[in-house]
Amino acid sequence: MNRLLLKILVSLTMGASVVGLYSCGPGGGQVADGGIGGTGITQGRVTSFGSIFVNGIEFNTDTASFTVNSLDGTQNDLAIGMVVRISGSSDATNATGSAESVTYDSLIEGLVYSNDIATDHSLRVMDQTVSVDGDTVFENSIDDTSLENLPVNSELEVSGFTDGSGSILATRIEVISLAWSGGELEVSGVISSISGNQFQIGGLTVDASNIQSIPAAGTFVEVEGNSFSGNLFIADSLEIEGDGDRVVAEDGDEVKIEGQITQSLDANDLFSLNGQVVDASATSLSGASGQLTTGRVAEVEGVMDGEILLAERIKLKAVASERGEISGVLGVGDVDVDGGTLTLLGQTIKVDNSTIMEGDEGDNNSFTLNQLSPGDYLEASVFIDNGMLVASKLELDQAPSNHDAEVEGIPTLVNASTIEIFGITIDTSGVSGYSFSEQLIEVRGNFSNGVLVATRIEEDD
Repeated sequence: MNRLLLKILVSLTMGASVVGLYSCGPGGGQVADGGIGGTGITQGRVTSFGSIFVNGIEFNTDTASFTVNSLDGTQNDLAIGMVVRISGSSDATNATGSAESVTYDSLIEGLVYSNDIATDHSLRVMDQTVSVDGDTVFENSIDDTSLENLPVNSELEVSGFTDGSGSILATRIEVISLAWSGGELEVSGVISSISGNQFQIGGLTVDASNIQSIPAAGTFVEVEGNSFSGNLFIADSLEIEGDGDRVVAEDGDEVKIEGQITQSLDANDLFSLNGQVVDASATSLSGASGQLTTGRVAEVEGVMDGEILLAERIKLKAVASERGEISGVLGVGDVDVDGGTLTLLGQTIKVDNSTIMEGDEGDNNSFTLNQLSPGDYLEASVFIDNGMLVASKLELDQAPSNHDAEVEGIPTLVNASTIEIFGITIDTSGVSGYSFSEQLIEVRGNFSNGVLVATRIEEDD
């Protein structure tokens, strides 16, 4: 029987007890309130260091063990954007916790087959579709080749969200080599289309002649090898990941996970996050089929009941049309450490424990607000929450040579020679040929006296 169908049938038999266990918390369409604490499992991307920040919780790691790609490691082996699994205790009220163990496994260490970042915000890596968004961390310590200019046959390490069916939302992409010349490659995903000694993971056909036996279709595995025969990837080893399914924890465990919705909410109030089936019936997003849709990023807190995660709280991340970027130079007094805000291009931006803080030096380099100085150039991925700009990601970078400010977003006010994006007034008199309809645009220019004077405007796909 199909595993998802089995879970649906199980959830139907317990429907009445589920609703009785949890009361709906207050909240709007984007957050179904509740929340957990105590000992459990937290899974999500690393947003900052000091200790380690995941899903808005600062975990102390002084006594934690670390496993990195199946080997003993340390916190120094981790990097911003990596998706980790933490076993430990947490206090949701104070947003603190103590980690007992931290585990990281990359989804792919493999080759670029094609690069469509410029047109479709995606790559084909080991025949898996790897998509990126404004929060994806890109690391290239080799040279200045950008993500959209990575050549075919580049070797990458990819971390992110997936259900194993061949699509990944990358939270981090790191360049290992710009031209693979041999060496071990690996890809993780769900086995499908078994035929003789071959099977598929996403679009990749794997030759398993060297493997003693192929697990059943639907099993989540990691396959390693270092050679190809035509389009066939020759597997030298195969390891079943966990129990071979996407169930994140044991029955009764408290769980907080971040991920991408991989199956939309159905009539039974079930949806899937990274392949983990979630019951939303006890939240204010019960029945919200128009919001719990495939592709959206969410955080879910709850308790495992068998193989189903009974959600107590669901937090939806902003969709692409609600997001944008603001980049500029910090001035004197633009950082309010106590208030948890900073000011860029005249706009106040909230920064919290969930903000990705990406430094400009080293894999695991991050920073805090009190380490920022006037003159620093910051790139902020932002969205609007209850009328306030919030940073989902901050990146320290070198200022461009020919302009000092950039804004990306959809104009909300259009006049003859000015537009407004995220409250920033933009003087467009120096550019022409744009109708500024409801489309995402990128503006470059120089910020002075409260106005961004545009020198270049581009439509963003």
